[in-house]
Amino acid sequence: MSSHTQTIHAGRIGGTGKEWLIAAFAVATVSLAVTDSTFLAVAVCASLAIAAFLRFEFFVYGMVFLLPWYPLLDFRPPLRDPFLLLRFALLAGVWVFRQRQGKSFVEWAIGSRLKKGILAFAGLAVVSVLLSNQHANIDAYRSLVRLFSYLAVFFAIAGWLESRQQFTDIVKIILISTVAVALFGFYQVHQEGYSDLYFHLYPSQEDALEPWTGRITSFLFHFNSLAGYLNLVLPFSLVSMTVAHKSTLRILGFICHSLGVAALFFTGGRGGVIAYVGMLLVSIWFLKPKRMALTRLILSLALAASLVLVLEPREAGGLREVDEYDQQSRLAVWAAAGMMFLGHPVLGVGYGNYRSLYGDYIPGARPDELDAHNLYLQFLAETGIIGFLVFSILVIAFAGMALKLARQSDPLYRLIGVGMGGALAATLIHGMVDYLFNVSPQFGALFWLVLALGTVAFEDYKKGQASLPGLNSTTS
Repeated sequence: MSSHTQTIHAGRIGGTGKEWLIAAFAVATVSLAVTDSTFLAVAVCASLAIAAFLRFEFFVYGMVFLLPWYPLLDFRPPLRDPFLLLRFALLAGVWVFRQRQGKSFVEWAIGSRLKKGILAFAGLAVVSVLLSNQHANIDAYRSLVRLFSYLAVFFAIAGWLESRQQFTDIVKIILISTVAVALFGFYQVHQEGYSDLYFHLYPSQEDALEPWTGRITSFLFHFNSLAGYLNLVLPFSLVSMTVAHKSTLRILGFICHSLGVAALFFTGGRGGVIAYVGMLLVSIWFLKPKRMALTRLILSLALAASLVLVLEPREAGGLREVDEYDQQSRLAVWAAAGMMFLGHPVLGVGYGNYRSLYGDYIPGARPDELDAHNLYLQFLAETGIIGFLVFSILVIAFAGMALKLARQSDPLYRLIGVGMGGALAATLIHGMVDYLFNVSPQFGALFWLVLALGTVAFEDYKKGQASLPGLNSTTS
């Protein structure tokens, strides 16, 4: 047993820790049906806090499982955003455990050029705001804090992972959580509306979300955000059902992929579906699946198509058409981003400032409602050529890591490599028509969690180890 595991187990309180944890989660679950959303969020946060003290790995896994849900409370900041605070608590908890183990902080935080590049990108985002004409914009600082919360997830997971079992457990939890996301989306299709449960979880969305048009949101804030989130998970479900040696992960991957693809269709977004197809082609090229694995994929897609045919209302029109208004509005926000970049080419207008400035370039546009709907243009507009280049270098570095991991014979390396590579491919393709980091904290946190998985696996691969410590080379 590793020293990390020993430290975790030392945190148990007597022999009734599990019973208390189960009771706390039961209270949180029951509160969903009988109380308001604020009490539910407080109960869940309290349960996670108990888990952190009883057994820290339960806290980590709880945070991963709850990634799709992001409550916003009717309190003053920072209490309005409890899960943002929990992400920083996760980072602090990992720091404490690493300190107890005597592990190097420097190696954890800046032990590679990649990590230094990530911190450099965060620093550039701060500088771009401080040097902008909008340096007093509160919304920009909120965007920065949200970015820091994503990086907190990255460094926390990168500092906590140390065994093969932890890798596979996190992948399994993500897949199970996504199954729940898809099922709730199907419930919305059946209800032909966002549902009372959705507005119970997010009361503020009743005024913020557009009227129901058949496009599901599940637990996320918007259907486009849901499409982006699903496209981060679907590569892992795909590779799980085709590469994993153990039947548990193969079956879970098959179920998640089938339900996830059907849910992706019900988001109604062409960009999300195109991104999935691009990811699928890239992943198949690296996987080179054998006949049995290819049969599983075909069966999964057939099941997804069957679910769509069974669940889709007859009056629904399938994928949403791009009408003239959408085309004109997209061109307008892209043009605004381009003009911002041309006016501030070095460091941009400041990270998170696009929303407060696009009205100056689009006459009559309502402020603080739109993003550039393009990953590349938004980074150019907000962080200039310097920030865009740093981000591009990071993406290229992560893609190179994914390529090397995907080519290994070890099933876990292949799972993480193809999963991360597929997630990057889907994000970059979807990024041509959407920018989700500021509007979807669920997407942002999962994106950086996926990168953390790839980073740790690649660091282990570089050390020349046959497998991660603690287990053999087969994926559980």
